[in-house]
Amino acid sequence: MRTKHPGSKVSRLASIWPAALLLPALVLVAYWHVGANGFIGYDDPAYVLDNPVVKQGLTLEGLRWAFTHLVAANWHPLTVLSHMVDVQLFGLDPGWHHRENVLWHCANALLLLAFLRRTTGSTWRSALVAALFAAHPLRVESVAWIAERKDVLSTFFFLLALLAYAAYARRPGALRYLAVTVAFALGLLAKPMVVTLPAVLLLVDVWPLRRLPLAPLSFTSAWPLLREKLPLFALSAASSAVTILAQDRSGAVRSVGGLPLGTRAANAAVSAVAYLGKTLWPADLAVLYPHPGYRPGGIPTWKVALATALLLGITALALREARRRPYLLAGWGWYLVTVLPVIGLVQVGQQGMADRYTYLPLIGPVFAAVWAGQELAVRLRVPRAVLAVAGLVLVLAAATAARAQVAVWRDTFTLFDHAARVTQDNAIAWKNVGSGWFDRGEPAEALAAFAEAARIDPDDPDLWFDQGMALSALGRYREATSAFEQSIRLEPTDREAWFNLGIAWATLGQPDRVAAIAQRLRALDPERAAALEQRARAIAGR
Repeated sequence: MRTKHPGSKVSRLASIWPAALLLPALVLVAYWHVGANGFIGYDDPAYVLDNPVVKQGLTLEGLRWAFTHLVAANWHPLTVLSHMVDVQLFGLDPGWHHRENVLWHCANALLLLAFLRRTTGSTWRSALVAALFAAHPLRVESVAWIAERKDVLSTFFFLLALLAYAAYARRPGALRYLAVTVAFALGLLAKPMVVTLPAVLLLVDVWPLRRLPLAPLSFTSAWPLLREKLPLFALSAASSAVTILAQDRSGAVRSVGGLPLGTRAANAAVSAVAYLGKTLWPADLAVLYPHPGYRPGGIPTWKVALATALLLGITALALREARRRPYLLAGWGWYLVTVLPVIGLVQVGQQGMADRYTYLPLIGPVFAAVWAGQELAVRLRVPRAVLAVAGLVLVLAAATAARAQVAVWRDTFTLFDHAARVTQDNAIAWKNVGSGWFDRGEPAEALAAFAEAARIDPDDPDLWFDQGMALSALGRYREATSAFEQSIRLEPTDREAWFNLGIAWATLGQPDRVAAIAQRLRALDPERAAALEQRARAIAGR
């Protein structure tokens, strides 16, 4: 009988299969019950629920539309097509839309395991990194939110490109390079956040592939590796330009005239550290963290200084230890590079940070920490059994927390009620809580939530309009008129605010005021003005 070499393909498969079987089980235990959750009324309608093209399923016209239209201020046709496939297969049953996210996440954990095992030769360290990636509660937002299909899908192709690159690095060739390029292009079509792949490949060249020696590091030694990635950098540049143009045209970019560059940079530093903190202690996770730059007083100077010092300190440590412990530089560099597109230097949306933005970036710090922990354990002669138990405890604790966090995403009301209570001055969360109470037929609870939202953001006309509707439902029409009038002061062309103000005055028996409002409304919407006059006559004739 022929003896297999310990390093052969057969022996590698034999050593990795237990981890490859346990990872899917871990993911299913932590996430599969997300299938009982519903759609979230925050981006899910734009992607699926209220999207007339996506709701038709997979069609030739839908294929063309996906590549020629924006969804939620982004161009990511592959993600849109994946939603069309879901509708084609499962209709509008949210359970299977959720479960597909879980399956993509499971595939990502397996790809991460395969990449680290192939490039480092360490099975159980690779398995621990993959398990922590799979089970950490910071992953829940990307997995439990149907609209974040783009996270799990783009990361799948990012990791597939890494695996293809590992094969190319071992034996360079045109076809293997083409495989890297195709996987990268597909990732960009799913979500442009993966534009950082070429830079990550340079870090992977340092470790674990060790194609780029750091002793000594020179332009001459680095240039061939940089040159081979120029086509990938060109793809990144094209994708970045398309993304910025799409978001700017959709009005999502707030980099100019919204928040000063200094404020955005300060929040970037604080958020980068906050993500690390939530990795170590994932408490008070929320769907939306309000940008602190919009608060009175802004971001405390001491917090910015402390965060900047910590980031610079870790960077200095990684550079100092680069030759002896290149995994520190690779892991920390991975984090800084991949988080850069979403750190808020170009502000898109109203959030200061988001759990979904950590889906890809935090892989780096985790593998750096695991390899550093193993080295320290060897130095301290910690028994392997103790290390195994410690790793198991970490993974189980993460999975337990993730399972609990999945329940927070049960529905829109539960999600935003949680966010309102674990964050400060979250006007959007309180507004959604108010809408949830109103839809449940609880106008008093809704009014309290809308009032809290208006206290935080008094310049939002919608919040005053919502208060007017809640007050009307409570029969407090005099107070409702004040709320509608404030909404109109902030947004003079709001036809619904004018209409409901007229209804309130009609209920209070003020026909002259109703007539004046109908005249103003006629200039905005003649049909709505006619409807107001008809309703006012009906109210007067009761």
